[in-house]
Amino acid sequence: MVAQSILEGHYDPHIRKIDLTRDLSKIADLIEMCFPIASDPDGQKYVNQMRKSAREMRMVSWLSQIAEMGKVQASGFVWEENNKIIGNLSLIPYRPVGFGLTMIANVAVHPDYRRRGIAKALTRRALSHLRRQNANRVWLQVRDDNAAAIALYHALGFKARAFRTTWRIKPKALIHYKEELDPDITLIRHRPAYWSAQKTLLEIAYPRNIRWNLPVNFSRFTPGLFQKIVNALDGMHHRHWSIEYKDEFCGVITWQKTDTYANNLWLAISEEHEDKVLQTALVKVCKKLSQRHPLSIDYPVGRFSAQFRALGFGEFRTLIWMEVNL
Repeated sequence: MVAQSILEGHYDPHIRKIDLTRDLSKIADLIEMCFPIASDPDGQKYVNQMRKSAREMRMVSWLSQIAEMGKVQASGFVWEENNKIIGNLSLIPYRPVGFGLTMIANVAVHPDYRRRGIAKALTRRALSHLRRQNANRVWLQVRDDNAAAIALYHALGFKARAFRTTWRIKPKALIHYKEELDPDITLIRHRPAYWSAQKTLLEIAYPRNIRWNLPVNFSRFTPGLFQKIVNALDGMHHRHWSIEYKDEFCGVITWQKTDTYANNLWLAISEEHEDKVLQTALVKVCKKLSQRHPLSIDYPVGRFSAQFRALGFGEFRTLIWMEVNL
């Protein structure tokens, strides 16, 4: 349990709850200033959506009442001085099947006001608030190169639970891969008989304790006509390729269409065969896809890293997933 002195403590008068009707555009400005939004199309889209929502809320004042009543709405706290928002922390509730948790996100402090303990004070206030709400599981993500934030969260009782790297590439960058492709490695139409093995391999690469925040529902990969119809009706599009080496099953690569900057590839590959088959399999998959739309892979830190780079993938970011139990 987090020490009582961390969760309780006096509330700084600069901290108040977020008022979505008047704070949202200012928070968007702060996030854009504090995070590398310029190099992240999804981040730009997120900030633009915040500004659009802010404009709509100003036009329809009663939305503030809806936001106040809606328990699934994002909430949080800001640090305000002289009517200027210089710090922010968002709280996002998740209700996966079987449990509930809260995500701390968008912890940002204006560069001119850093090293004053503002982020720590906001986080302490959030943890105290969540404890009073009987929350018991709190998660956050922090970039692995943000040493100050990592130290802060450790000091507040957070423990690292997972280390994940996001890799990105445009498929055409793989088409010119010079090494000869192994003819013994083949892609075949995914076979329902391989589904059980695929589920097991997905469990290893994408553990259940982090799946709640992944943009995918692996149960949607279940083979069969019924699931295909459900997916189509819900506007979800997947393509699966089983990988065989000399007719032996080695894994499955799944392509997922998204509404974000990059479509996703989900890798269910046995570590025993990964070094042998994944490079060739990725090249062959990319040749079957649009050469213009970027691809994204979420994978455990360090796993297949050298090979991803050799194939032309760029490391978009590495995040540490951290959790505290209140």
